[in-house]
Amino acid sequence: MPEIQSSSSLDFSLLGPVRARLGGVELDLGAPQQRTVLAMLLLREGAVATLGELIEGLWGPEPPRSAIASIRTYMSRLRSVLDDAGAGMDTRVDSVRGGYVLHTLHHAVDVSRFQRHTARGAEAARRGDWLTTVAEHGAALKLWHGQPLVGALGPYVEGQRLRLQQLAAAARVDLFRAMVGLGRYGEALPELAAMAAAHPLREDLQGLLMTALYGSGRVAEALQQYQQTRRALIDDLGIEPGVQLREVHQRILAGDLTLAAAVSGPPAPAGRTDRRLLAPHRVRTNVRLSRRRSLA
Repeated sequence: MPEIQSSSSLDFSLLGPVRARLGGVELDLGAPQQRTVLAMLLLREGAVATLGELIEGLWGPEPPRSAIASIRTYMSRLRSVLDDAGAGMDTRVDSVRGGYVLHTLHHAVDVSRFQRHTARGAEAARRGDWLTTVAEHGAALKLWHGQPLVGALGPYVEGQRLRLQQLAAAARVDLFRAMVGLGRYGEALPELAAMAAAHPLREDLQGLLMTALYGSGRVAEALQQYQQTRRALIDDLGIEPGVQLREVHQRILAGDLTLAAAVSGPPAPAGRTDRRLLAPHRVRTNVRLSRRRSLA
């Protein structure tokens, strides 16, 4: 379920432009370097960032001579921004053991909320509770507003941006898997097809796309997708599809009505699984037609 933020609470956004809002009013975080220091502290989640780590994260191995003074200036200005906004003791920057730490409420940072949603979604998936999985991963992805950490810079940010994008991609795959498990093929197909096209060698995505096409009655397209993926794997990597993707292909050929549950993961609780993939006679008819076309 989406988490409700108080209209008077301080809220930090990193899954898009680096921003801070208090009561819905955006705070002026200053220059990109200052936003970067703030992002670095927020991503530490209450852990200390040493002066050396902040300098290297902002400038890399060749910092300017003024690096130490600059970091101290950025920290002083961030404190002033928070103090002027009336953030109070819940959100403050402290100097600790040769470094700095930013204390704030855990739910105040969108990255923390994203991770909490995806963790609950993963736990629901282990139970086979696809409705909760869809709700939690959907709520997590709604926190995103384009590329993460926009307005920040430096080598630390580049690495964190990639990490966050990978987490978002994993959440999308988990969301698609749960939607397929619920039989919501038409809803999943547009974004799933786009993601599979962008990653033609990811067999998990191709298997989900094949299953969604199959569940939508588009059996010939599902079989064609397998052949395209197989050619890509052979041409680019010199390998045949793995066991799982081959199994999806065989189960489509066999008209297996339990394919969606098998591809999605553990079975859903009673009353939750939508096994109406296709009427059996329709599956067999479509598979026979596909075989005839392939032999023509």
